[in-house]
Amino acid sequence: MLSNNAFRLALALITVWLIACLFGPALLSAAGADVNVHGHAHLYAHGHPFADARTLWGIPNAMDVLSNLPLTIVGLCGSWALRRVWLGAHTRRPLQVFFAGLLVTSVGSAWYHWAPDPFGLALDRMGMAITFAGAIALTVAERGGPRTAAIALGLALVMASISAWLPLTHDNVLPWVIVQFGGMALIVAMAWRAPRPDALGVHLGALVGIYALAKLFELGDEAVFHLTSGTVSGHSLKHLVAALAAWPVWRALRQNPRAADRATALAAS
Repeated sequence: MLSNNAFRLALALITVWLIACLFGPALLSAAGADVNVHGHAHLYAHGHPFADARTLWGIPNAMDVLSNLPLTIVGLCGSWALRRVWLGAHTRRPLQVFFAGLLVTSVGSAWYHWAPDPFGLALDRMGMAITFAGAIALTVAERGGPRTAAIALGLALVMASISAWLPLTHDNVLPWVIVQFGGMALIVAMAWRAPRPDALGVHLGALVGIYALAKLFELGDEAVFHLTSGTVSGHSLKHLVAALAAWPVWRALRQNPRAADRATALAAS
């Protein structure tokens, strides 16, 4: 079960998210926020909101496209690793969703950066929505329990998926903001609780820290591009750092004796 504080935070996030879904554009307009249909506050002269628009090897916006390759690799490797270990369903399902999300994110992000448009951005966000849902459900499984984790996975998938498409269908980016930052706030709140005895042992602080670093690179996209004399942008580095989100999970899978290797377990039986 969730602690009282975590439950209240989750309930507050759902309430704020519902308000954002219903009144997001009006609230942003009243706040004077300058958000275009992409959900970004600024577009460069080359027509999309990222500093590096170089074409390399015939690939437009090449660095932002190719930097998604590590996400593809960790998504595939993580999904394969799960096939080789014994895990309880309450832990396996969030991890399956998490690694699938990284893989879908790599495809959606590469699609979007190749030819930026609102539909591509929705695909990009859909991958992130799946990843967020897996991370939130994994956190609840580690700290709350199987039944609560199953509920969290379903709710997070629905809320994040809807939020990913609302900027495209209703010019409403506010629910997506709530999902991103509210979801991380929930993970931080849960991280203060002691792990369950059957927890896999994923370092939630590392997971949050990697997300924060990726976000800093995203916000510093142009600054990093200038600091590196046009070698690499902050957004490209964001993709590389985001792939590191798999590291705390891999570490837990390797170190936790409950995640027994299937081949070893079968041989022993």
